[in-house]
Formats: sequence, C-alpha cells, structure tokens
Amino acid sequence: MPPAPLWPIARRTPHRAGPGLLPRVAVLPPRAGFTLIELTVVMAVIAILFFALQPTFVGMVRGAQERAALGELVGLFNHARTEAVGSGRLVRVICEPREGLFWAEAQADPEQDRSQFDRLRILGRSEVRMSGPLTVAAMTVSGLEMADQPAAPVYFYPDGRTDGVSLSLIDGTGREVTILLSSATGRVRIRG
Repeated sequence: MPPAPLWPIARRTPHRAGPGLLPRVAVLPPRAGFTLIELTVVMAVIAILFFALQPTFVGMVRGAQERAALGELVGLFNHARTEAVGSGRLVRVICEPREGLFWAEAQADPEQDRSQFDRLRILGRSEVRMSGPLTVAAMTVSGLEMADQPAAPVYFYPDGRTDGVSLSLIDGTGREVTILLSSATGRVRIRG
C-alpha cells in the first residue's frame, strides 16, 4: 500500500465504482490559518512602519517631557506667588541654574526673624529638577544676570509683586523657551 500523502486534498471512498463510473472523491475543507509567506509579509510591513514612524514617536515623547518640565516650573512659580499672597509672608524660589534645581521657601516667622525661611512642599515634592531635554541657558533676576551664580533667589511679596525674572531654557533641539515673571503682578508667561 502506498504511503498516504502529507497534504491530502481529496480521498477516495472505500467502495468501488462500477463500470464507466468514476470513483467518488470526498473533498476536505481547506485548512484554517495563515501561510508562512503571509505572516512574513505582515511582519515586514509592521517593521517598515515602525522604523518609518519612530522619529515621530521620539519627537512626541521629547515634546511631552518638555511640556511636563515647563509645567512643573510654572507651577512652582505660581504656587510661590499664591502662597505669598495667601499667607501674607515673603516667599522665595531658589534657583540653581547650573544644576537645574528649583525649590520654594516661605518666611518662617516674619515678626521675629525675617531671614529664617522654611521649605515649601509643592505637589508632594520639595523641589523641581529640570531633567531631560531642558537646560537653563540664562537667568536674569531684577536685571542682573544670574546664570553663573550657584544660587539665585526670586522673591514673591505678599502684595503679589515679584522680582522681574527672565529664565531662558534650551531644549534638546536647540530651541529656546523663555519663562517671564512680571515684576508688577508676579504673573508667569511663557515665550518661545
């Protein structure tokens, strides 16, 4: 008896056909699934799309990180201003431009010692670090360049005023973004 074919498409029925009649053949349904060629083509298309769209995704992630870092910094300045106005105390934001580190401090007891400040916790954190794609390029406080200083305080007064601040940040692509604090109102604006 000959060996059975590996991929039978049709098989003969066990009875014999009569004279002039062809044997009956039962056709099996086609097998479900994909061929190796179909799977290879789909994988190739997915790989091409991945490599074609990768720069777009990387740019989107970098942009999201930049917006988050800017949001944290603007939030710190806004919180310091709100704390100064709400508590009637002097609040300062200490900036370390070289390290990209920022934190807020409020006067502990202005009646007894005006030079004593306590750190404020903002959104559960005591400091904001400029990490990732943004770096501090230049910082001007009240008209004085402070980027070369180890630490630069920015004061927020109880009446809502602040020292005029211009903080220039450079992103990973070399684009400059500037955070401006109005000296008269303490409002924060982003330019760039």
